[in-house]
Amino acid sequence: MEPFSELGATENSHLGSVSEPTYFISLPKNIASYSLTSQAILEELRVRHRRLEMHGSAEITPTLFLTLDLIPELLSKQVHLTDSHRSVSAIKEALKELAGLTEHNKEPVVYFYPFILQVDQKLIFRVSMISPQINEKTDIVPFRRSCFKYSIDLVDVLLKNRSNQNLILDDENPGANLTRADQKGNVYFFPTKLSFESELESIVRKSMEPYGPLPVKDFILDVITRGKEMANLVEIVPGYHFVLPSGSHHPEYAKHLAVQLDGLKQYAFPFLKRYANEYHYESYIEKLNGLESKLPIQTEELIKQGPLLLQEVTEILGNFPFEKLSGEESKRVQNGIQESLIILQKLSRFLLEQEKEDAEDELFSLIQLLSTKIEENTKNTLTLTKLNLYAEIKTLNLKSDSEKKKVIETIVKTLSDTYGCLEMKEENFHVLFALDQKYLSKVEENTFKLAKTNPEFRNELPILDQIRIILKNRSDVSIDKEESITETKTEEETDPISQTKSEPRISFSALQEKFHVPIGVFSFLFLSSIVTVVSLLSGSLDYIGSGFFISFFVGLVLGYLYRKDDKPKQSFEKQKPTIPKENRILSIAKVAEVFIYPKKFNSIAEKVYDSKRLRNHIEECVEDIKLQLPSADQKKDTNKIVAEIEHAILQISVVMKIPEAIQLKNRSKELILSKADFRTILFRTQLAEYYRKEASLYKSDRDQMDYLQFIIRELEFGYNKYLK
Repeated sequence: MEPFSELGATENSHLGSVSEPTYFISLPKNIASYSLTSQAILEELRVRHRRLEMHGSAEITPTLFLTLDLIPELLSKQVHLTDSHRSVSAIKEALKELAGLTEHNKEPVVYFYPFILQVDQKLIFRVSMISPQINEKTDIVPFRRSCFKYSIDLVDVLLKNRSNQNLILDDENPGANLTRADQKGNVYFFPTKLSFESELESIVRKSMEPYGPLPVKDFILDVITRGKEMANLVEIVPGYHFVLPSGSHHPEYAKHLAVQLDGLKQYAFPFLKRYANEYHYESYIEKLNGLESKLPIQTEELIKQGPLLLQEVTEILGNFPFEKLSGEESKRVQNGIQESLIILQKLSRFLLEQEKEDAEDELFSLIQLLSTKIEENTKNTLTLTKLNLYAEIKTLNLKSDSEKKKVIETIVKTLSDTYGCLEMKEENFHVLFALDQKYLSKVEENTFKLAKTNPEFRNELPILDQIRIILKNRSDVSIDKEESITETKTEEETDPISQTKSEPRISFSALQEKFHVPIGVFSFLFLSSIVTVVSLLSGSLDYIGSGFFISFFVGLVLGYLYRKDDKPKQSFEKQKPTIPKENRILSIAKVAEVFIYPKKFNSIAEKVYDSKRLRNHIEECVEDIKLQLPSADQKKDTNKIVAEIEHAILQISVVMKIPEAIQLKNRSKELILSKADFRTILFRTQLAEYYRKEASLYKSDRDQMDYLQFIIRELEFGYNKYLK
């Protein structure tokens, strides 16, 4: 029979049993009480730590420690040891002695702590052994910190890899692994057996074969702490965490709940039936049998029906009169049942919260779809978009009328805040007329034309009037924005020198081409002065009039003769029009938006970028984006097109800068989000809620809280400045 684990606390029958780490290890008090194998290992550890101390390195590297896998090689060099002292059983017993797990040696004199290596794309665990034997007591915190620091990047890889794996259960009785019998036939129940702690323990145990298990509680605790810091783990109860899978967590909670129910059924029901028979609780036996018949054996059915049966399970099992029983077994059974019921209640609460989040995500996706429908229909047909809300929400599979009413109210409010909308409803009729107000005048004009031949469109004319009133009352700045932009474009395209409209019609440079102004003026003034002086000296003014005329004529001739022959080049002939370039950027943005800001997503955090993540994501999608761009762009250098896509995406994005005073080393300095998403209340609310949940993990970290609270405030109150 496999012995119970000494690695961590995943098989302990009490919640929160992951104990606080031991911070000191002591020198062996009576070295003679240890086996020769143990003494040989201790001597090697003493020598290695002495070398490490003499090396004088400020950084402790775990690869310098003795590791479990090197012990056979070490002992093979010890000539004074017999083959029996080098055997697997002797090494296994020696390690238990050193870990303080034997009857005669209960104080640990060696500290075991794993670290992780990556070999050929695989994660390999090595268990380091630490026992300086220099001082009477040695603080192990620096060693522990060094080993975990060495492994921290690979711990993140481990958590990420695990999040991409689905939890696979047996087709029947998925909770069978939660129970185990010892050599005496006593059955034990481990409700936390499905936790990540237990999974991690199993991985580390394999790295100890054939010498384990050995205590590595600190390592398990450190990995769990890291996972919670990085929001990769969810805590059901202390000592029971599981890795959050990519996408919806709903199936994961449901699977854990099914396993817990089945395990509880297999463990508790036989004991409770026996106790009830002994004490003649016939009515209780009847209830228990009825509940047992309702609990499915098939895993798939248990996942579906489990949450519905949870209240009945809690009432029946939780009300058994254990206070009337005595003995160690009944106490153990009571503790196991109570522990499992607590876990079930927590799982049920998480499942309900996840179902709510999934429903919100589905609603958000629907609103995004309707927004696209409104924009495309308005632009392409220049008519009102008629949304039958009862038909649109069928995909959400809502059950109650109150849920349907609440969802429709959310859709109407969100779309009405963004577009021009008018709601019409009766008992079995609920329609939303909507349009993209950037085309309002064009829609009105087109609908008026269509109304001349189609009576259906005549009914839409008063609706358009009401929508215009609604938009004007809220001072909507987007009314006919597209029309004004189009008019500006038309003017600029038809007038290639529109940039010079403010200049005089006859400029000085144009005049210089036909007449040299300075020479003409100077000649006129010079000759006029001579004529005036001669007239004054001769005492006759008769020549002044004719002299001025001759001076003007001579100046005119000289100015014409000395005109500029080299005509300046017209700069506008070689200027590239700016508007087509802007159109090209917008077209790239439209193509790339589908990949960068997809309508469907697993987590709302996927739609939040910083500059580095945005660049990386564009590089991942660039080949797919290029396929939808014009052939000229497809032939461009990849780095160049990546830069153009990044520039284009930023034109349709909101960039939220984090103030320098609250920036953190491992956090983004800015958030990049879709401007279209950011305009909607639902997106901002969901994103704020996401960061609020993350903030709940950092209540004791002031810096993290300041960082996250700034983002939440901007999303809920300061969003207007990003939309200007």
